[in-house]
Parts: sequence; C-alpha cells; structure tokens
Amino acid sequence: MSAERTSAGSGRGDGPTNRITPQRSERADLPASRSLARGDVPEAILDRYLIERDRKGRPERFFRDHRSEDPHFQDRGRALVAAHAYPDAVVDMLKIARHRNWSQVRVAGDDAFKREVWIQAQALGLEVKGYRPRERDREAAGLPPQDRREVGRQRLDQAAAIVRGLIPDAEVQARLLAHAWSRLREGEQRRDLDTRRDRARER
Repeated sequence: MSAERTSAGSGRGDGPTNRITPQRSERADLPASRSLARGDVPEAILDRYLIERDRKGRPERFFRDHRSEDPHFQDRGRALVAAHAYPDAVVDMLKIARHRNWSQVRVAGDDAFKREVWIQAQALGLEVKGYRPRERDREAAGLPPQDRREVGRQRLDQAAAIVRGLIPDAEVQARLLAHAWSRLREGEQRRDLDTRRDRARER
C-alpha cells in the first residue's frame, strides 16, 4: 500500500498515552545497539500503511486507510504510541521494536493495551515490563499454566534482594526473610488443603 498522506499539521497535544518503549537492562546477553531513530521501520510495515512524515521526511504517523482520521499508531523514535489496543497495530509496533533490537520493552497505558502487548510479544520473543499477566493472558498466548509456588518463590527472591539493599543489619534481614518464608509456606499449605478439599467434593 506504500503511499503518502498530506499532513494537515501535527497537532498532537498530549497524544496517546498507550506506549511501547525500550527497557533499560544490565543483562550482558542483550543487544548493545538499539535504534531510537524515528522512521527505522521494516519495509514490509511501511508497505501496509498510508504514511504521514515529519518535517525531516521520516515516517511518523501510520494510517490504515485514507478514511481514517487518527493514525493506527505513531513512531516517536524513543516510543511507539497508539490510541487504541488494535491487535494488528500492536503486532506491527512490536515488530518495529524487534527490528530496532528492543529485546526488552516497557509498556504503559490502559490495561487492554498492556494486555495485548504482553500477549503478542510472547510470539515475537520479546520480554515485556510494566504488565503482570494473569492466567487467562498466558492461555491466550498459548503458554502453559504458571506454577504458583514458583511464582511465589521468585517474588520472595526479588523481595530478599530489596531487603538486603535497604537494611544493612544482617540479623534484621534474617528475621524479616524468615517471616516471609514462613508466610509463603503457610500460603502453600492452605492452597494444598483447598485443592484436596475440592478434589474430595468432585468424587
């Protein structure tokens, strides 16, 4: 479809709040070079949209067709933004992110947009920060159910790292972490008991 629209001015105001940005990471296995250049977009995506360009001639606003008043999404270089959580727009935004070596992205905006980004990102191999998926999100992405015990232990490990960073006293650290582990085990025992009761009722 590759074509141009004549921009009637770029009166964005505050613009859409739904956005995808590259997530900073200290991981050594992630690409060091990440593009933040507006218009750095795969050719196949450019061919699917009507494009409005910025004053430097770079693709900026991507329209589904000539009747659309608002762009499907916008490229702001350091952020890809959209007003709505259209699945096809989200997929193309994530493909641009992957093209730019944004292996980890941060999502912000309304829950529907964040959920759609997380689900679509699983198929593209991108890690998403800013949204905590629910079981139905994992199911929608074709992923197996998550082990609740493993999730609890991961969160406790994260909390332990924070405690060690904030509290220098080793004795206080140990006391807090012991209490947290105790609460985790109690929760696991309650869930096991509830599961056995549910199975007993089904017999």
